[in-house]
Amino acid sequence: MSTLSDLRRHLAATAFLACITNDVVRARRIAKGLDAMAPGSRECVIAYAFADLTAGDIEAALERLRPLADANDAYGMAFQALALEVAGRFSESSTVLGRVPGGDPGLDGLLSALGKAVPAHTAERSI
Repeated sequence: MSTLSDLRRHLAATAFLACITNDVVRARRIAKGLDAMAPGSRECVIAYAFADLTAGDIEAALERLRPLADANDAYGMAFQALALEVAGRFSESSTVLGRVPGGDPGLDGLLSALGKAVPAHTAERSI
């Protein structure tokens, strides 16, 4: 059985998929639904930030992500670093990446793509 947080994560992923197809309107609708479901949640913020980045409004994405990153939320920091990379602000991105707390296997792929060394996990993963 899925939990409410699982549902929020799936909706945020759906907003991301809408962005991949350049459907900013649909991504913003999904983010708006997330905001109604869980106002200010990590997933809501990230869904809106994806839509902002897709629309080319990097500063809006950074403004949305700042509170999460300032609260040392690993996902907020990782996506803030991504937005900084998109903006060409590589040194700021590196600074943020250096502060991202480790130990979250869900972030490994994103952090690797952004150039942060990700330690190997000792636990085996099923494929």
